[in-house]
Amino acid sequence: MAKTRKPVSRRPKIAARPAEPRSARSPAAIVETEELGRRIRKLRMDRRMTLKQVERAAGLSATHLSEIERGRTSPTIGALVRIARALEKDTSYFIERDERSDVAHLSRDHAARLQPAPGVEASVLTPGIPGSRLFAYRLVLKPGPGRSGELALPAEEVEGEALYMVRSGVLASRFGDSEVTLNPGDGVQACTVMPHRLRPATNEPVELLALFTRSLEGGP
Repeated sequence: MAKTRKPVSRRPKIAARPAEPRSARSPAAIVETEELGRRIRKLRMDRRMTLKQVERAAGLSATHLSEIERGRTSPTIGALVRIARALEKDTSYFIERDERSDVAHLSRDHAARLQPAPGVEASVLTPGIPGSRLFAYRLVLKPGPGRSGELALPAEEVEGEALYMVRSGVLASRFGDSEVTLNPGDGVQACTVMPHRLRPATNEPVELLALFTRSLEGGP
């Protein structure tokens, strides 16, 4: 006699819960936890806000905020963004190594000096403000043998911008296939997805101001 098979019960498959993004779970601090908490507390006090006020604005408990300020715990990226919004500050202010002011002043005597190419001198005009993606320089191109005094910037994969304004001398510039000669007081703006090449058009040095969305020191 043939056995009757019992119907197999098939349970519906339960969709796997999507993993929480790493950025939402991992601590946000690049600086030490204690320093991060100090900056948050200092800014909150400067804003004359209580923990309860920040709690309402950021959607985080006052107890948790107090633990962060005391350096006992680190906020997630999402929590830090909400705290920054509540305190009306760019998030980078809390995590950048150097604590930057909203107004950045740098005297000429204290400006860092770079030499990105032979015959090219670059002075940093400002240390930057929190969240800024601008880099400002005073450039001096001194003509010499070979390519001395020429600044060549390769094309970037990520689109950015550069702005140049000549203060003295005559500048011969090339942006991709476009050539532009600049006299004192002239300015030019160009995208950085094309190579930039700057050099003196005469035997006289050229001084210019340059504003980039990248650093001449390397890095982003």
